[in-house]
Amino acid sequence: MRRFLKAGTLVAGALPLLMATAAAAAPAAPAGEVLAPGNFIHVVAHLEKTMAFYHDVLGLDQLTFGNAAPAPPKFAANAPVAQLYDVPPDTSVGVTVYRLPVMGVGLEFAEFRNVPQKSVHPRPQDPGASCVVLTVRQLDPILKRAHAAHVPIISVGGVPVPADDPTAAGRSVVLRDPDGYYVELVEQAAASATATAPSAAAAPVPGHGSSSAANILQAALMLSIADTDGNAQFYRDLLGMPLQIDASFAPDASLSKAFGLRGGQVRHSVGSISGSTFTYDFIEWKGVSRRATHAAVHDRGAGVVR
Repeated sequence: MRRFLKAGTLVAGALPLLMATAAAAAPAAPAGEVLAPGNFIHVVAHLEKTMAFYHDVLGLDQLTFGNAAPAPPKFAANAPVAQLYDVPPDTSVGVTVYRLPVMGVGLEFAEFRNVPQKSVHPRPQDPGASCVVLTVRQLDPILKRAHAAHVPIISVGGVPVPADDPTAAGRSVVLRDPDGYYVELVEQAAASATATAPSAAAAPVPGHGSSSAANILQAALMLSIADTDGNAQFYRDLLGMPLQIDASFAPDASLSKAFGLRGGQVRHSVGSISGSTFTYDFIEWKGVSRRATHAAVHDRGAGVVR
């Protein structure tokens, strides 16, 4: 059962699924060492295509400051970013951020230019794959825009999947963005959707917000991992993030179908940071083929947890 769907200075972990084994010998960290969640960062090939997907299809609003209007990203060299991402100091980078309905957390997209890169495209079950989960009031308007924009839908049959649990969200579907990242859209049951108001953090900038932004109620991050125990050593023992870990693997037909898989079993580790409603759902898959993802932090397709 996916528990997170029922909830309401830079520190980076590049492709955190691959880093988990590095903490095997680390002493346990006290809870509270990590103060707050930050943006989830995606490295992309073309920011313009990314922006069209997240704004025009999903309806997310670009983060702006004051009364500034949304604008195309500006590309420039940035010495601290170059050092952090281990690229030459003259590497040009452009960044844009989209709001999520969680205070302090957004989707941040970075495009690097004039630096050697490779592209990685993990399957949903592959360690290193990431998926942003958006709980929405109405799924159909987004699907209509997705079909019009020829967005790939990876769910079985290309259609929404009903939830196995009648007490959970009504149906879900998984899209793939222009860079291969996954976005799961979960339509909340009608009774609870009418009773749930979007967070004040999701309110659009006056004069610049899209009318569809209020359609998005919650956000979470799903990360496919290689090994539950090694992942727990990194996030729980090294970083001090409390985790609710499933005792064993179990079938999840609706989740498997949503991700275009058949017959998979999953084991969840759900974590959050004190004071925030944002959750991280680490999933280890079993019974389906998997292959490891290997990427540099600045490669197209890399993901960074801040």
